[in-house]
Amino acid sequence: MNDVVIDFSKVHQINLFGITILEPSTVLSSLMMTAVCIYAFFHLNKLGRAHRMYKQIQYFFLFMAIATAIGGILGHGFLYLTGKVGKIPGWFASMIAVALFERAAIWHIKPLLHRRNGLILGWLNYLELAIFFALTFITLDFRVVEVHAFYGLFLMLFMIEIYVYKKRKDPGSKYIFIATLMGAIAAGFHALKFSFGDWFNYNDIAHIPMSLSIWFYYQGARHMTYYGDETIVPEEVIESESER
Repeated sequence: MNDVVIDFSKVHQINLFGITILEPSTVLSSLMMTAVCIYAFFHLNKLGRAHRMYKQIQYFFLFMAIATAIGGILGHGFLYLTGKVGKIPGWFASMIAVALFERAAIWHIKPLLHRRNGLILGWLNYLELAIFFALTFITLDFRVVEVHAFYGLFLMLFMIEIYVYKKRKDPGSKYIFIATLMGAIAAGFHALKFSFGDWFNYNDIAHIPMSLSIWFYYQGARHMTYYGDETIVPEEVIESESER
């Protein structure tokens, strides 16, 4: 389980109305990501698009909102009460979120592939989530969650969108490329533990490009074209939003 004994008295904290909140800057930066996710979820909902590709992207933002809120509040702010157990629901929510966006990307590419290849990608998505769920449950190690995010967003989603862009020049793919770059920058800050002190540490710094990454994923979702039998193009999407 990689349990580490933490002396919470040495963790930067504030006291509000008798309630101790650890790492308040990290709580706030996590909730900043939550706010972007909630904005994206509700604005995508206004588009009223029923196809599973769009719905799965929409629910990516919902589950990512849950993950970042739990991560910030329980995984940081009240870690002294919950311990590592408080982090786990956020981990699983984030893995579901990544798998949903990955599955939406599979819907995006499916019409451009042989039917058998599309089915294989779909089953791999289910298998991947089951394996990483099991590994996370067994090890209770956040590194498993990080590897899953790398696989789902940096390999599967990014590579799928490269293929779609080469085939159709999909406008949404360009935003996903930018989102991937922002995610890579965030991962770099986190890996290097680049900090300006306890009150603006590597978590807080990484959450800024992560918030930008979420925003560009939202833009990608708005502009993605579905290439199935009933093609849904970005122009119709944007017009339907402006009419509401």
